[in-house]
Amino acid sequence: MYGFINLCVKALVTEKFGDAAWIKIRKKAKVDDSFLSYEGYDDDVTIRLVKAASEVASLDVETILETFGEYFFTFCQRSGYDEMLRTLGGNLRSFLENLDSLHSYLCFSYKHMDAPSFRCERAEDDSLILHYYSSRQGLHPIVVGIIRAIAREFFETEVKMHIIDQTYENERNGKKEHVVFSILQKKIEQKNLDEGPPMFVAQTRKHSEPLLNKEDVEQVMKNLENMKEQGKPLGKRRSLAQIKPLAAISNLYGGFTPSYPNKFWMNQKVFCDNFPYHIVFDKDMKVKQSGIHIQRIVPRLRNFDAKLNVFFNLIHPQINWSLESMSKFINQLFILETKKSMVAPEWEGRPMLQLRGQMVWMEEFECMVYLCSPRLASLKEMEDRGLHLSDIPLHDVTRDLILFNQQRLAEMELGKQLEIKKEELRKTMEQLEAEKKRTDMLLHSMLPRQVADQLRDGKRVEAGEYAQVTILFSDIVSFTSICSQSKPIDIVNMLNSLYVKFDKLTSVHDVYKVETIGDAYMVVGGLPVPVKTHAERIANMALGMMITSVEVSSPVTGDPIGIRVGIHCGPALAGVVGEKMPRYCLFGDSVNTASRMESHGMAGKIHLSSDAFSLLDGKGFHIVERGDIIVKGKGSMTTYFLEGNENATEDEILGRGIQRTSRDSGITDSDDSRRSTPEKSDMMKYSPTRSMNAGGDNYTHDKDDIIPMYYPDNENLRQGEGDRVKPVFSRSTTSDSRSTTPVSSGHQASGHNSGNGNNSKTCSIL
Repeated sequence: MYGFINLCVKALVTEKFGDAAWIKIRKKAKVDDSFLSYEGYDDDVTIRLVKAASEVASLDVETILETFGEYFFTFCQRSGYDEMLRTLGGNLRSFLENLDSLHSYLCFSYKHMDAPSFRCERAEDDSLILHYYSSRQGLHPIVVGIIRAIAREFFETEVKMHIIDQTYENERNGKKEHVVFSILQKKIEQKNLDEGPPMFVAQTRKHSEPLLNKEDVEQVMKNLENMKEQGKPLGKRRSLAQIKPLAAISNLYGGFTPSYPNKFWMNQKVFCDNFPYHIVFDKDMKVKQSGIHIQRIVPRLRNFDAKLNVFFNLIHPQINWSLESMSKFINQLFILETKKSMVAPEWEGRPMLQLRGQMVWMEEFECMVYLCSPRLASLKEMEDRGLHLSDIPLHDVTRDLILFNQQRLAEMELGKQLEIKKEELRKTMEQLEAEKKRTDMLLHSMLPRQVADQLRDGKRVEAGEYAQVTILFSDIVSFTSICSQSKPIDIVNMLNSLYVKFDKLTSVHDVYKVETIGDAYMVVGGLPVPVKTHAERIANMALGMMITSVEVSSPVTGDPIGIRVGIHCGPALAGVVGEKMPRYCLFGDSVNTASRMESHGMAGKIHLSSDAFSLLDGKGFHIVERGDIIVKGKGSMTTYFLEGNENATEDEILGRGIQRTSRDSGITDSDDSRRSTPEKSDMMKYSPTRSMNAGGDNYTHDKDDIIPMYYPDNENLRQGEGDRVKPVFSRSTTSDSRSTTPVSSGHQASGHNSGNGNNSKTCSIL
């Protein structure tokens, strides 16, 4: 089938069910989304699309095909075939009988089109019998949908179609399926029409002879007779609307009688010369007469006793060479093609000539006359066959058709090229969008989303002071000892496994990952977008880190690794530093204090400063006091240990569970592009509590499975993408300022039972 059919399937699905349904159907059918109208595709592609649509929509295939048939009619109207369809016939029968002629014309555009064929006849109960022939099996429900739409749109009738026979037609060569429909028509009642039988034909709103209903005509005649009997005047003057229907009635009842001459005023020579493309043959298929141009192409036709099927192949309709078969399709277009062995010697190497025309039975002579013309689509085809316009009579419209179609073919070729370029552009745009997403992901891994978007738009990002943020540091217990006993690749794999889990948690709680240096992991909450729940987000992040860290094993012992976490709240300065590899860095004493909380912490513990405790106290977190300790560079400090969150489940903290709707959380899909970290979507909340094995990897790392935790101030993140992120206090320091230097802090790596280890390492905290 041509791409035009598949494009119709796509249009139907997207219009009725949306783009998401089409993507699902296309993937299920395993077909590409790149159809060209004039490109041929295997029938299996369309069949797979129909079956996939049936499964996705939970409807049987027959219903899907009927729906497609109705939509196909509408799709053809939108594609510029409306006027052509409306002029096929004045009633349903004549419309269907001329469908084959339409298909023959469309073959000029779709040269490899294998169209179905239709034949109509009238049953004894006055119902319409439609014979449908097709080389494709199982597609006859499409015919039902198409005819229903045509009858409703063009003829204002409702039809009921029933299959009365379905066989394989042996008579038709190449056509596998023969379905016979019974069609019953019922006029659609118009709301504005007067009740009761019409007084005049014009009241039926039918203005041409083929549209007249026999019952309406009889009723009008009866009304006129009654008016005469009652002596009512019929009126001296009649409107044009009344005269036309009366003239049509006169035609129906034999008012017009044609006149025929006593003899045929044309001899055989004049007829054969001026109608050079015709053949007369008898019931035994023996040729009795032929036009001069056909004789020139097929010289043996001058032998009038030869059979027609010796010289020609019957292309359409695909039936046997017999008078009985031809009589069944007498109202259809016949296409004959010359046989290669019968043409003149000068035709060797040329394409065979096809003739298209009409069969007319002459009862008096018991012969059939085939009135035809060369079947040519373009001047190129005419040239290939050695023909000229002078070889076609002036009265034959084929001359105009060839010239007209030459222009149409040029327009079609231009349209085809535009369609190809459009498809190439679409694929390029998809690739560009995919590359943009990848570059955005890389950029957002280096800088906060809001800051990165401003830099990409050419805006200046000012450094600023934040009155209150929460900073987290973590490191691995005995990391130096592990490094000394392991291979470098084992260390890299261990850190990668751990940091991938931590990175997912930053998306769950919408906090910003500042830096990783060795085993040190730094996270901050409350910037670049200030939020009130920055302490709660970091606290939950720390709890999640403790849970997921046990899933990572030490390459030395094979046991789960231990981590320390330190948290502090306070003011900080943040800004973009550098141009070649810009980084969003934090400066200030709060950074140093948070680092001290981590280095003075204990294995498997979350160490809080008193400032962090004051922000978390009374918010459902389980916190125990550690007491006063001596902190290097700070003196005596009262610190605490965070042990849990009584208001949140483990699934909430780890980002697992059932998606919460925007109605529940107040977050919409459009906010996804304004998160501070990649892969973020805040329109969801939590799931029921689910237990987890400490040694198992129950935490799913697929970014599509992340369920961000709901916080009351998530709406603060919904700012305009073009708006600058403003801190509480701004200063004139530019993004490349070097007036402020980062704070350096030493980290103590300790064992499981003590906060003061023997091994130490120094890191630069940015």
